[in-house]
Amino acid sequence: MMLDKILIISKYTFKELIKSRILYVTLIIGIALMVVTYVATEFTYGVPEKVALDFGLGMLSLSSVGISLFMGASLLFKEIDSRTVYMVISRPVPRWVFITGKITGLIFILLLNIGILTVMTLTCSYLLGGEINQAILMSILFNFLESVLLLLVVVFLSLFINNTLATIISLTVLLLGHAIKDTKNILFVQQRPYIQYVLDLYHFVLPNFYKLNLKDYVIYNQTLSLDFLLGSFAYGVCYSLFLFFMIIFLFNRKNLD
Repeated sequence: MMLDKILIISKYTFKELIKSRILYVTLIIGIALMVVTYVATEFTYGVPEKVALDFGLGMLSLSSVGISLFMGASLLFKEIDSRTVYMVISRPVPRWVFITGKITGLIFILLLNIGILTVMTLTCSYLLGGEINQAILMSILFNFLESVLLLLVVVFLSLFINNTLATIISLTVLLLGHAIKDTKNILFVQQRPYIQYVLDLYHFVLPNFYKLNLKDYVIYNQTLSLDFLLGSFAYGVCYSLFLFFMIIFLFNRKNLD
């Protein structure tokens, strides 16, 4: 019964986001990918398929991040501002069912966006002589996991602050989460223990998005161990589940007046 309500809310959310024409951006990116692919065949020698793959994976990641940031920040704000949330939870629908359905609907949008760009990216790369291998598919899977994790970070922050601040802070967390590994290896940081302590605290508490970025490994044909893949995947899933349950816990206690 509760599952049916979750699916209804997620379906409604999915349709509302489709009506917002968010996927037009996906199509524009897909067209840009084809143009870049054509240019790559004219001006690159020997590796046009890598150029297409690099650009495709990059645009796939960028579009997913954009959807997670901007759609996630307004996910609850629009419902509260338009009073839709009051009509839903008064039927009665438990709050956890409502928030789960909203998040699930947006995850489906992310999945559709990634699916469209994946087909375009792999098609362009294949037509230029590239191979579709397991590493590329793993990179796309991890990109999806990264976008879901970022979405949950944005929704979590939007329970405390307005959507603009939630977007800015989430973007900052994303950038720091990608840079933290290289930053800790800088000589300037290693020579200053107090900075190292701060970075270690960040590394322990906040999401390490660099663990979910496999694009460079794919482009430069670097080897990925099974332990690394399983560890990174488990990290992303566990952190996402933690945020998801925290969102439910806080939303159940949030004053919506």
